[in-house]
Amino acid sequence: MRSSAEIREGFLSFFEENGHLRRPSASLIPRADDHSTLLTTAGMQPQMPYFLGREAPPGPRTTTAQKCFRTPDIDEVGLDTYHLTFFEMLGNFSFGDYFKEGAVAFATEFIRDHLKLDWDKLWVSVHAGDPEFKLGPDEVAIELWRAIGMPAERIVPLPSSENFWSVGGPGPCGPDSEIYYDFGPEAGCGEPDCQPGCTRCERFLEFWNLVFMEYEQHADGTLTPLPKQNIDTGLGLERTARIIQGVPSVYDTDAYQTIMSWIASESGVAYGDSVDATKAHRVLADHGRGMTFLTAEGVAPSNEGRGYVLRRVIRRAAQHGLRIGMQAPFLAGLADAVIEEMGTAYPELVEHRAEIHRVLGAEEERFAETLERGQKLFEEAAARGEITGDDAFTLQATYGFPIELTQEMARERGLAVNDEEFTRLMEEHREISRAGVAGGSAQRAADFATSAGFRSEFVGYEKTDVLTQIGALEELGDGLFLVKLRESPFYPAGGGQVTDAGVLEKDDGARAELREAYRYDGDQVLLFEIVSGAFAAGDRVRAVVPWSVRFPTMANHTATHVLHECLREVLGEHVKQAGSAVRPDKLRFDFTHPAALTAEERAEVEKRANEKIFANLPVRIFETPIDEARKLGAMMLFGEKYGDIVRVVDIDGWSTELCGGTHVRSTAEIGPFAILREQAVGAGARRIEAVTAGEAFAYLHERAREADELREELERVRREKAAPAAAAAATEFEIVDTEHGVLFVEAKALKGGPLRDLSDRLRQQEKADGAFVASVDDGRAYLVINLSDALVERGLDASALVREVGRHIGGGGGGRPTLAEAGGKNPDGVRDALEAGKKAVAAALA
Repeated sequence: MRSSAEIREGFLSFFEENGHLRRPSASLIPRADDHSTLLTTAGMQPQMPYFLGREAPPGPRTTTAQKCFRTPDIDEVGLDTYHLTFFEMLGNFSFGDYFKEGAVAFATEFIRDHLKLDWDKLWVSVHAGDPEFKLGPDEVAIELWRAIGMPAERIVPLPSSENFWSVGGPGPCGPDSEIYYDFGPEAGCGEPDCQPGCTRCERFLEFWNLVFMEYEQHADGTLTPLPKQNIDTGLGLERTARIIQGVPSVYDTDAYQTIMSWIASESGVAYGDSVDATKAHRVLADHGRGMTFLTAEGVAPSNEGRGYVLRRVIRRAAQHGLRIGMQAPFLAGLADAVIEEMGTAYPELVEHRAEIHRVLGAEEERFAETLERGQKLFEEAAARGEITGDDAFTLQATYGFPIELTQEMARERGLAVNDEEFTRLMEEHREISRAGVAGGSAQRAADFATSAGFRSEFVGYEKTDVLTQIGALEELGDGLFLVKLRESPFYPAGGGQVTDAGVLEKDDGARAELREAYRYDGDQVLLFEIVSGAFAAGDRVRAVVPWSVRFPTMANHTATHVLHECLREVLGEHVKQAGSAVRPDKLRFDFTHPAALTAEERAEVEKRANEKIFANLPVRIFETPIDEARKLGAMMLFGEKYGDIVRVVDIDGWSTELCGGTHVRSTAEIGPFAILREQAVGAGARRIEAVTAGEAFAYLHERAREADELREELERVRREKAAPAAAAAATEFEIVDTEHGVLFVEAKALKGGPLRDLSDRLRQQEKADGAFVASVDDGRAYLVINLSDALVERGLDASALVREVGRHIGGGGGGRPTLAEAGGKNPDGVRDALEAGKKAVAAALA
């Protein structure tokens, strides 16, 4: 058990054989009722409802390999051998079944019999006790470790800061016992108190944490016992692979080699060439994994929440890639390297490859537009000897430099950033934005609604073009004003439907565009921006929602009801709406379901939806007492608050839901319906995005065009397939020399996969033990070294050789002992590289 994939599978199989139910990784996006973190940070996080006794677990024992992402570590990545943002946590969990004795026994058996680690190099830490929690030392854990053969001097009591696990606030918690690997005194600080928990050195690496979860921590800091004693363990896959494989960092493990080789090949700079190169390779490798997985989960770059985390890692990776000579755009290629490495274990990466390319490419392009100017501003500020708060603010607000990136660049130059001034300027900026966009917050609009002394009547169900009067108006400055109309056709966002677009017009030519609509318990306030002229309270105005905006929104809203019912018919009545977003261009529908739809299920849902649409079913909308609506079987959304009188949308008795949105009069008005994508949005929840009407026509038309192109491509491939041998023979290459059964070959116009394929083919054809194959393509030089296991056993190492001879082509590379590759900017050095390789082989095998 040596590779990362073998460790992952070996762990899951071991616990499966010991009565644990194997469960798939939960999403990186926590479930809807988990507000503890933006992203899943630990293997136990998806298990929290079971630990708290709020939900029944799927079994008394489970095991998972969980995708995790830690945002606090973003700025630490690249600086050491072990910090990561994205990582895999292998875990075994017991819900009221076994406790400390079982956890220690299972961990010991797996370490000794399966990982086969040297027991003399292992240490453990235990909870030393905590007077504030009224807890003494964990004597039970200490005795269990002693009984299993751990010497007393290698059992280290540590305080709660190190050995008491909690979620960082109220929630399940308990003492834990951590297992460390000792890299030996030579890796230590030399101090007599050097032991697990030492902050001066990296001698001890914690790789498995056994959490004895038996308490719930309350807001006042007190502990009470959980309904059952539970076990939550977390074994870091990357750290364990580093130990097993005997490499100096997690980045040297096998799970990173495809990615690291790609970075070296594309940049021409090898990992380890310099301090900057080492940091850049680590940042690109880790952030490449993180951004690929986040994007596959449907996260999009933005300036808040999960989107901001994604934006930070994308822009930090882009900046470090450019620093080592990579040519933009390169993030899609980096994602492909991640997918090649991890797509087998996580097939969702392969499934969403196109979307990953689209999102990363767009963000890289957006950042590139301002990067050069932003870096110029930073260098000018750095030349003055300080980065002021105003400099940092301008870099973020104008050039899209996250403050964390500015701080990192400043640290590298030994400069400080005036964080206090930056924070003050950002807060002022946010206040201005809030005042301009939201009238100084929603509360200001609410106060205005109350002071106006009347309620606006919403007439948008019947009309989209209304002659009405401005009943009250409040100027905000910069052309913005709040207004209350006597009658309004504008739908304020609610029930998943977005706010209408629209305009106010007067006979004298004055015009204003709607920027926002606020809903207040049957009332509304509108925010407009002046285009021309002026408006005042008492003016008679024309209020208009463009039909081109309202109609597709209506079609999409009715389509969500159709989709909901079709999902229940195909998947089962357990399907419930879990959220929606209805816009003019598309609809999004979230629903409860434990698994991805199969291709057959998706096709059936789409077919049934179109059948119902083109059946031209009437859509009837009426108001009725809520008790009557219940008798009709109307579906009600969990968590929604309804009054005594409710609005019912009924599609010919087939679908009946409570809804306050706008709808078409019959299903035929929806037009064609097409599903764009279906994906997970959390544990037990799925999301469908779809289009209707004109957007669906455009989408289907494009699919038909792509299908035509694909048919043409297939026909071309069929024609070319008739002569594969001739095509292979047409590859231009020359066997320059041989040495000890190793070929030295110069090819033309090949790189990457084709060059590796040629090295394999030549070894087979010539019955050679190895091949050095060099090529020049598009002004760059490329080199592949392909060695047999027998040559490796005799002392050759392709990874070491490629770094040595790669200097002749002006670059570097890396890989495995049997296969490595390099890229460089000196095509004239190809023959010198082959000659150097020949001499190295001769010297090693002499």
